[in-house]
Amino acid sequence: MKIRAHETFCIRKGWLHKGVKNIVAHNRLFTDKEQNPCDILGIGTNMVKSLRYWMNAVGIMEEVNVGNLRVQQLSAFGTIIDQYDRYYEEDGTNWAIHYMLAKNKDQATAWYWFFNVFKLNSCDKALFVKELGEYIRTEFTTTCSENTLGDEFDCIVKTYYSKESNNNPENTMVCPLTELHLIEQTKNKDYKKCVPDRDSLHPLIVFGAICDWATDEEILISDLMNSEGSIAKIFNFDRATCFYYLEQLRKKEYITLSRTAGLDVIRINHRLSFNESLELYYRTINGELA
Repeated sequence: MKIRAHETFCIRKGWLHKGVKNIVAHNRLFTDKEQNPCDILGIGTNMVKSLRYWMNAVGIMEEVNVGNLRVQQLSAFGTIIDQYDRYYEEDGTNWAIHYMLAKNKDQATAWYWFFNVFKLNSCDKALFVKELGEYIRTEFTTTCSENTLGDEFDCIVKTYYSKESNNNPENTMVCPLTELHLIEQTKNKDYKKCVPDRDSLHPLIVFGAICDWATDEEILISDLMNSEGSIAKIFNFDRATCFYYLEQLRKKEYITLSRTAGLDVIRINHRLSFNESLELYYRTINGELA
């Protein structure tokens, strides 16, 4: 479990690209005692800690021990993004990063809980703090202060919602994931989870998420709708949106839809890893594939 490891900073525009560029240039960026990462990255100490956390939490960076040294390197996931979308500009890149966060129970615990476990579509800060605190007590047999849990609420909101436009290239304070519009503020000043725009989320990202989550080739649609880690939970699909994507994948012959023993099921025709699906997405939008 990790709570408030982000130092209250959400992912800021340009951060992930900056982090990747610099660990490629220097694979001990965050651990070399001879160099100050604040000077290299041009951000403060707490922001450096936050960037390091985010790069690990979204899965673009791995940290390994080489002898007695701690080394940072790109993961396979990070390498694919660096190859096809170095500046983190594509919608599919943002959706992939969201997916990696929302399924990461160990390193992004509040994100996992909010999208997979929390059953209400809207809440205020007080309810969020109460429910997340109860989940942590039950799931991890530990407690966190209300202030700490409140910081998680603030960071999740800042990750997905901003009153300011994300189209302003000068505004580097806004998180790129606000472009997903997964959270909105209500008239009552609560915040609600939103069903994603179908034009924004590519079916291949959804297919990769299905394959990554599923343990069998045949999957109950009810599980796709209700189980932790499923596409409906991670992407906040309603039933109509879930079936829209399943139909898109059926047309492309990635899956088969059928009814078995009175239950609606899908069958994965050709399993791909999430990374393989992501690469296929990039090659498709780049016109390399039909």
